[in-house]
Amino acid sequence: MDQHSPVIPLRPLTFGELLDAGVLLLRANARLFLVAAFVLAVCEQAVLFPLRSVAGVDGTTDIFDADTGMWWLVFCCGLATEGVVLALLGGLTGAAVGPALLGTPAPARDLLRAWGRRAPALILLALSVGLILLPSAIVALPWFYFFGAIGLAAPALVVDRVGPGAALVRSLNLAPVGMRGVAIRLGGYGGWAAIRVAIGMGTAALLDTVLPSDALVYEIVTVAVWVLANTVVYAALASVDAVLYLESRMRVEGLDVAVGRSRRLGRPVDLAQAALSGAVQR
Repeated sequence: MDQHSPVIPLRPLTFGELLDAGVLLLRANARLFLVAAFVLAVCEQAVLFPLRSVAGVDGTTDIFDADTGMWWLVFCCGLATEGVVLALLGGLTGAAVGPALLGTPAPARDLLRAWGRRAPALILLALSVGLILLPSAIVALPWFYFFGAIGLAAPALVVDRVGPGAALVRSLNLAPVGMRGVAIRLGGYGGWAAIRVAIGMGTAALLDTVLPSDALVYEIVTVAVWVLANTVVYAALASVDAVLYLESRMRVEGLDVAVGRSRRLGRPVDLAQAALSGAVQR
């Protein structure tokens, strides 16, 4: 197999380098990641739209102004479904991040096969993530911790070839170390959330000038804009999650040392075996 320049440097990264590596991973697999993110974003809106209709909100800028008390439940359901989408998409980016680290990028069909082989476990993991995030979001403050702490589970499940429970344990063991992984994931989410809010408010302001807020076209355009915005956001966040998982293993377990040693000895590099053996503790 041809050797390419690795997308991810084989060393612990700064925050900026980590985000850059996430963008490079997304660019290298843009068509696949964006199509998958679009499908999942459409499915998410299909799930949330009935809840928003019952609550009397459009899901963009007036959610906090709803007359019923259901707006908070709708908002929390949205936070939970985002976690589900990122977990499912994280399985795909997780399949791509290992080859990208080793300089042997895999074609889209191989990534889809890898995702398909782990699909049952990924679906179970995604549902577990949703069940964790929904009650923690309702309580409010615990969501910030759990969103950051369990976000590496999907890449762990695919890279390490472990089950959903073990993947959650892996994430909980890595992300909270020094709270660095938690902070990075929350920081990335917060930055993209601000962009989405700006897009939503801008769209609402523009539509208000030409359409009544209860018009069907208004709702269709609003949902379409959110789907497109979420497509890019989910693909970007899932790419960062995958990079953050391997980078956390380098920082905590010395994965970069283990990979370098295998290469020097002429041995094949198996990222899953490095994980199971504990790699090299720093």
